[in-house]
Amino acid sequence: MASWAVLQEQTVWISPRATSFSVVCEVCVAIEAGDGYAAAVVHANLALDVVRGTVECPRGHRLRVEREGR
Repeated sequence: MASWAVLQEQTVWISPRATSFSVVCEVCVAIEAGDGYAAAVVHANLALDVVRGTVECPRGHRLRVEREGR
């Protein structure tokens, strides 16, 4: 049995021309609801020529980033 598990995959869809964005990590909100959204906000960048990528929230949860319309 694996010592880890993927509990929930988070996918963030950004507009075709966006280069920076902010998003709320849903896993952090579920775990630390008392801290509010400020503790779960992720600020990230994705170059225009990049279609997809990944970012991590401050607590280490991974978020997949996909560019719409590509």
